Amino acid sequence: MKRPILPVLLWYTAGVVIGAWVALPIVGLFILSFVALGIAFSSAWLRPVVLGPLLLFAGAANVTCKTTVLSPIDIRLIVGENIETARVRGTIIQTPTHRIRWRNGKEIWRTLAVIEADSINCTGTWQRVSGRIAADVPGVLGREYFSGRAVEVSGVLQHPPGPAAPGLFDYRSYLRWQGIYYRLQTRSTNNWALVGNRQEKARPPLSDRFVQWAQKILARGLPSEDEPLRLLWAMTLGWRTALTDEVSEPFMKTGTMHIFAISGLHVALLATILVAVLRVVRVPRSVCGVIIIPTIWFYTAATGWQASAIRSSIMMTVVVVGWALRRPGDLLNSLAASAFLILVWDPRQLFQAGFQLSFFVVLSMALLGGPFMEWIRATIRTDPWVPKELLPAWKRWAISGLRNTANAFAVSLSAWLGSLPLIAMYFHLVTPVSLGANLVMVPLSGAALTCSLGSLLCGAWAGWVSELFNNSAWLWMRLMMLISERASELPGAYFRVPTPHVGLVCAYYLALVAAGVQGPRARRWRAGLVLAASTLFVVFCIGAWNRRGEVMISSLPMRGGHAVVIDAPSRENDLLIDCGDEQSAAFVVKAYLESRGFSTLPCMVLTHGDVRHVGGASLIAEEFQVATVCTGQNRSRSPSYRQM
Repeated sequence: MKRPILPVLLWYTAGVVIGAWVALPIVGLFILSFVALGIAFSSAWLRPVVLGPLLLFAGAANVTCKTTVLSPIDIRLIVGENIETARVRGTIIQTPTHRIRWRNGKEIWRTLAVIEADSINCTGTWQRVSGRIAADVPGVLGREYFSGRAVEVSGVLQHPPGPAAPGLFDYRSYLRWQGIYYRLQTRSTNNWALVGNRQEKARPPLSDRFVQWAQKILARGLPSEDEPLRLLWAMTLGWRTALTDEVSEPFMKTGTMHIFAISGLHVALLATILVAVLRVVRVPRSVCGVIIIPTIWFYTAATGWQASAIRSSIMMTVVVVGWALRRPGDLLNSLAASAFLILVWDPRQLFQAGFQLSFFVVLSMALLGGPFMEWIRATIRTDPWVPKELLPAWKRWAISGLRNTANAFAVSLSAWLGSLPLIAMYFHLVTPVSLGANLVMVPLSGAALTCSLGSLLCGAWAGWVSELFNNSAWLWMRLMMLISERASELPGAYFRVPTPHVGLVCAYYLALVAAGVQGPRARRWRAGLVLAASTLFVVFCIGAWNRRGEVMISSLPMRGGHAVVIDAPSRENDLLIDCGDEQSAAFVVKAYLESRGFSTLPCMVLTHGDVRHVGGASLIAEEFQVATVCTGQNRSRSPSYRQM
């Protein structure tokens, strides 16, 4: 079998999906798993038959263990559904991260942390508990708070909020798939305290010390800490604080936000640089693998063990091991192996957007990239009877450049097709401009990342070389910012779409796999996949036809005000009544309109002359190009209302 890991992954993934959405008894799943395992060991004749169900039961049992209450002191049993003012003791398991938002022209900082709780005090007495809590606090915690420190925190303990409206970001579900079921909100950093002897000298973990050192190195020789420098920190070190809503929006609209995740681009570039250097000095392949793999994992650890970096490192480890052992490579088999390893370790990652985007993009590149490039190779060719040496130099260079550009476009197109429905589902965007933007942004990001890595390598022994690298990296990042801003302003660069139905997304990916599947059994597989995709698509069309005349009226309560969205079958009949204050308009109304596919809004009605109802009217009018604004005849003293 050419791809032996692929059916293993499919069976196991099916078990994870079933175990996540169907409440199954954990004891029964383990019994079925051990029975299937015993049959597989005892009977060679039945082994091919029971291996699939064994993987199915194993996947369901694994995800059930991760999500079911097993401990008698599980925090879900102790706290329940109540909203409690509580004091929590535990250990910080991730160094707190910071988020920046702009409000009234000022930076507002907020700190987020994850605590492994060991005791809780809700009623005056301490109780032992087990579970993770997401804690947040306005302001910035001191540097003495890092991974591994024991803390005591007081605040309001409750379930994380769900989506403010259908289609909006579900923070509760996002945390649930990370094993976090409660959120602790604190008023200020005064509600945080270290537990134990404060005089003890605890060193921050390696990742924190590396990031602090690397930030200083990358800032060397630059006049100030500006946006390009912060984005260099984000791209090279995974410093997510730099990605504010205002900064990241142009990259989102152009489909180039992926360059800031510590992902396959970073890991592959690091591995490529190491391979190039080592092979120049004639280091054998096997020794290269021994050097490259630990270096990749050191980089992953130094940047904070981010999920995207771990996924990419596992994938690159599988590829490098095969290359070092001189085994024939197969991207689909390597992709399946890395996905299987990740899901065995943590099956909940299957339901996270980052995992889905990573693997579906690579899957699409593996399936469609080769055929696209073969078509390009057949289209852009010279006369086969004329030797290349007899062609003019300018023609050879032109053909080579055209082929390289076309190959890059083929990779960009296949990646875009692989991410299209997921981007629409999670971000409500379709970005045609990304096909061209990535042709420019990816090489620029590679140049900036190479300069940053060069600066880090030279920072400890050649400061002046490091400064040259830093200025070069700053230039590339500044160009990337300008290109993303200009590209997002092009006509038709992006447009909003409503959240696609899950059945439609499944039909799309079945059709994509059918288009790219190859091999001796390709015709049979393609027929089955097309039939399944067509069935799902027809079911979706029937449901959409039955809902064709519906009018959806959504009321969004917000911070003392409200907004009412009337979504009619025809866009010219849509209407927004009030929009809340500026913060509510930015984070609730704008997000909800985007999730419903609004790019423009024909009419907005302002009923109240106070900031809680109309404070964000200017923002909505500008963002959605509101054609008509209706106001009452009553006079109002509200500056926002009168300005509108």
